[in-house]
Order: sequence, then C-alpha cells, then structure tokens
Amino acid sequence: TSAPPDETLHALAEQGQLSDPRVLRSETTRLLADPKSQEFVRHFTGQWLGTRLLKDIMPDPRLLPFFDYDREMLIKETELLFATILSENMPVKALIDPGFGFRNKGLNKIYGGDIEGGEMRRVELGFGGRQGGILGLASVMMATANGVDTQPILRGVWLLENVLGMATPEPPSNVPAIASDTSGASTMRELLNLHRADASCARCHDLIDPLGMVMENFDPVGRWRDHYPIYTNPGVQPLDEEFYKNIGKGTFEGPRIDAKGRMPDGIELRDVTDLKRYVIERIDLFSRCLTEKLMVYGTGRRLGFGDRRVVDEVVEKAKGKGKGLRDLIVAIVDSESFRVK
Repeated sequence: TSAPPDETLHALAEQGQLSDPRVLRSETTRLLADPKSQEFVRHFTGQWLGTRLLKDIMPDPRLLPFFDYDREMLIKETELLFATILSENMPVKALIDPGFGFRNKGLNKIYGGDIEGGEMRRVELGFGGRQGGILGLASVMMATANGVDTQPILRGVWLLENVLGMATPEPPSNVPAIASDTSGASTMRELLNLHRADASCARCHDLIDPLGMVMENFDPVGRWRDHYPIYTNPGVQPLDEEFYKNIGKGTFEGPRIDAKGRMPDGIELRDVTDLKRYVIERIDLFSRCLTEKLMVYGTGRRLGFGDRRVVDEVVEKAKGKGKGLRDLIVAIVDSESFRVK
C-alpha cells in the first residue's frame, strides 16, 4: 500500500502472529484486495513495464497529436490490465494473452475502433491477436522507443530482460548507435545487419534482433503499421490534421515492414502473435522472470545466488490448475528470501 501498517497488522505484530505462515498468507491476500494496493500496481508496473519513463517522452508531432491526457490513459490501461489479472487471480499467462483489454475514446487514435466516452472500459479482444497483454500495450511500445523512431535493439533487450529473464551484457563502448534513415533508403533490418557483421556484436544480437524486429509493426507510440513512413520536410507550413496521418500530406508509404525473426532455437517468428505463442509455450521462463522482478521489488535488493533456489520453489508452488498471479505474490511473501529480508 506504500503506507504504514494498518491497525490489523499492528495488532497481529504485537501478538507475535505475523511469524505464522498461515497468518502471513492471509494478511497478504487481505492487503492485495484492499483498494490501497493500487499503489503497488502503480509502482510495480512503472518499474517493470517502464510506464514511469513515459513522462520524459514526447512523440514526434508527425506521428499524431499527443497530449498529457493520452499519456495518462496509456498508463491507466496498463495498470488496469495488471490490477484485473491480480484481483481475479488469473494465471500468469494472462499477462501475455488475456483475451481482453481496456479502452476509451482517447485510445481509438492508437488502437483504432469507435469506443465512446472518456471512461476506461473492459473490452473483449479475443485470444491470439496482436492486441491484448503486455506485448501489445502502447505504453510498452512507447517506453521502448524514443518518440521519433522505433528502437528494435532496445525492444529486444527489454523482452529478453523483462519477459524471458535473460540478462544481456553491456555493448562494447566503441560500437556506434544505429542512425535512423527517414529517407527510406535503408530498412531497419538492413541497418541492424550492419551491426551483426561484427562477430563480437553478432553473439548478442542473434538473441536481441529477432525479438526486436518482431515488434517492428508497432510504431513509436504503439500503433500498428504495415509500412515504414517516409517523412518530407513540411517547410514553414503549419502541421495540419492531414500531416498527422500515417499516409497524408508530407508522409508517404515506405518499404513494407519485414518483422520476421529466427530465434536461436530455430523457431521462426513472423510477428507479435507468434511471439505471444512462443512465450506461452515457455511460460515457466516468463513465470520465473516475473517472480524475480516481484522479489526484487518486494525485498528492495538485487537477488543473490542463494535466491535462485527460492525463485524455483516459488514458481513451482504457484503454478498448476487454479493458481494465478495473486497466488504467486502470496508465495513470494511466504518465501525465505522475503521473510528474512
């Protein structure tokens, strides 16, 4: 709750009952159901999914008119998704493909559709599609771009570290950044291949690039696109509504996006729908990664070697029929790493 212990916790502590695992689990469940636990949702998603970064990103006005309200709605959509999966104790895989999402009229400019009204509402999206889940959130796509261009390397690293739980080493200091090409002469894949030409870079980029490229259909603010846009200089003319459109005044249809990527295990991914399936088929990888993120948040420290056994125990305890995200968090609180932190 990001607040001092309430009266119930104080009373249990005075009675020495909080050391009882049954009481500890019961109180964890009680607090997760408290509306004040929204503070946990806000802070954790901001840290894990990067929504706290959105305040420092201003999208290029050539993409779309974007205001603080739009930023707030992207964050709210993210928090509502996580909070709903938590409150309904849905399985961890629902974070990848929940079959639903949250929308309002303001989000039509990102996802399309004709939702009316400013209130966020739950909408059914179906399973297996490009929308829904953390891999289809505009907030994540925006946090892993720079507001002007997509960043496949950044998105690939984010997916490795925050979804698949694979740490990536720091790049060599003498490797230049990839420069965007708004003239359309080079595709992003061609630019990435220049990096991979160096054997010392290829070792990591064989992991990073396929994941980053499979998200390339999402533009810097999370809209779906099939072609790269090519921008021309509008000169001194004011930007009008036509210019904001993907294909409008000053914006032309560029090369078709090739989002395919081959993973090191030989699996070929065509787009984000294949990526979702790939992660769900390896859901223990994601569960372990999520557990580690929650444990870092809950203990306030980096995990050590001894925590690996605890992570394995928590993942095992919280999986199986009828187990969900709430059960995972309760298992973390009940773990040795949390109780002796």
